[in-house]
Amino acid sequence: MQNNDPTQQWLNNVGDGGAECLANALSTNSTFQFLSLGGNNIGDSGAECLANALATNSTFQFLSLGGNKIGDGGAKCLANTLATNSTLRRLHLNSNKIGDGGAECLANALATNSTLRRLHLNSNNVGHRGANCLANALATNSTLQLLNFRENNIGDDGAASLANALATNSTLQALI
Repeated sequence: MQNNDPTQQWLNNVGDGGAECLANALSTNSTFQFLSLGGNNIGDSGAECLANALATNSTFQFLSLGGNKIGDGGAKCLANTLATNSTLRRLHLNSNKIGDGGAECLANALATNSTLRRLHLNSNNVGHRGANCLANALATNSTLQLLNFRENNIGDDGAASLANALATNSTLQALI
């Protein structure tokens, strides 16, 4: 049956195996800057492969992995790369399965990363502990301009931590 819904035409079911193939190509490509793999059934192992490619690619600026199956393990791999990556400007991890552990890893990376401008973590499973970690990172990060954090479960404590971080952060322009 043909899918005639124009909003679903970009789904290719790439999966972890396809992500690994793309990552292998990206690790040696010196011109590629943008990759959108939203809604492609990519899990932690596919995210790990893409993270490894980001570690060696010196031109990559935008990675969209929204609507996949990435959990804390995949977020940790991406965070490890973010700690040293000097080119990625935008990272979309919305609508995945990232919880407090993954948010904590990403927060640790933000404490040292000096290039990421936009991070989308909306519609995940992040609670107040993950929000607290991200708030602590915002206190020292001087490059992040947008943090999309809606549709998580951060509660009053997480919101209070983020509010306190806004008092000292001078670069964040949008907290969604």
